[in-house]
Amino acid sequence: MARLGAGTRKRADGTLEKRFTIDGRRYSIYGKNAKEISQKEQEIRKKIEDGTYTDNKNLTLDQYFPDWIAGKRNSVKGNTLKTYRTYYGRHISPRIGSRKIQKIERREILNLQRELAQSLSPVTCNGVLKAIKIVLNDAVQDGIISKSPADGIKALKETQKATETYHSALTEQEQKDFMQEMALDYYYEFVALLLCTGMRIGEAAALTWSDIDYKQNVIHVTKTVTFNEDNTMSIGSPKSEAGKREIPLNDTIKTVVSRQRKKLGNILPMNDNRVFVSVYGGIIHNHAVNRAISNALARLEEKGRPIRHFTAHALRDTFATRYIEQGGSPQTLKTILGHSSLAMTMDLYSHVLPNTKQKEMDNLEIML
Repeated sequence: MARLGAGTRKRADGTLEKRFTIDGRRYSIYGKNAKEISQKEQEIRKKIEDGTYTDNKNLTLDQYFPDWIAGKRNSVKGNTLKTYRTYYGRHISPRIGSRKIQKIERREILNLQRELAQSLSPVTCNGVLKAIKIVLNDAVQDGIISKSPADGIKALKETQKATETYHSALTEQEQKDFMQEMALDYYYEFVALLLCTGMRIGEAAALTWSDIDYKQNVIHVTKTVTFNEDNTMSIGSPKSEAGKREIPLNDTIKTVVSRQRKKLGNILPMNDNRVFVSVYGGIIHNHAVNRAISNALARLEEKGRPIRHFTAHALRDTFATRYIEQGGSPQTLKTILGHSSLAMTMDLYSHVLPNTKQKEMDNLEIML
């Protein structure tokens, strides 16, 4: 094992601690490795030199958070950082941001949770609780506090099932009416691909022509659109390894892709060879697609054929529903959707199975 530098020791939990002295005053810093320790020491020395350093005893949550978020930039995605900033700025800082970290008590975290529960959904409340727990756990690792006051606080019960809150497939008639109405919209081919493949918006928006593999007869899903901390968009990797997958091509999908190629013609914007681009030639934003869907639904309502409001994610649900209804295997559906476990697929789409159970039993023949 490599020797630790002067003043550095390995603690029982595996983290490193370094102690150093400036002008007769001792400082301690904590980190996962020597590089992190060195970086933190340099930051502290600079702050002391500039006269901006605040010791652990007087450090408030608002003072700690900027350093904390900066330390997260190398380990989490930009969209996650954006979520942390949003939760902290809107819900945590206004309530306990001015509190000294060493003085924050468990009851304050519980009060924070109760206050949020009066105006926010359990899902959002739990997201905020998770964020403050991560911040305070890292404050423990940084030696600011010995134990997190948020330890042991349970998340709120999310009483509604995922199928009731987020997942809503179109009926076959709704699907037909909607796609007919979308036919002349700029985003028709994009929406059609979502419906025919179950891809997520970000995955379809990141698709390049080289991902359409006619030799192997598959679409290679290897990228997705991600949001950066400053809310700009870029192309990155899927959330999990399961997200990297191959979706078989069929005649319908090939027709959609062919139509899209004809639409773009020979003039391809500066789009990294992407299959789909926004009306301005950039990366397609989910807001633009959902706005196109809303406009189509509004036109249908004017024509006396109303469909309940939905977003693009319902197209993924509709694909999965049609797939199971028409005899598709849940195990295969799992890989097409890019779920990490069969349990996730079954939990989201088990509501479809009762509709297919009778058909399958009618087709079953057992000789007696």
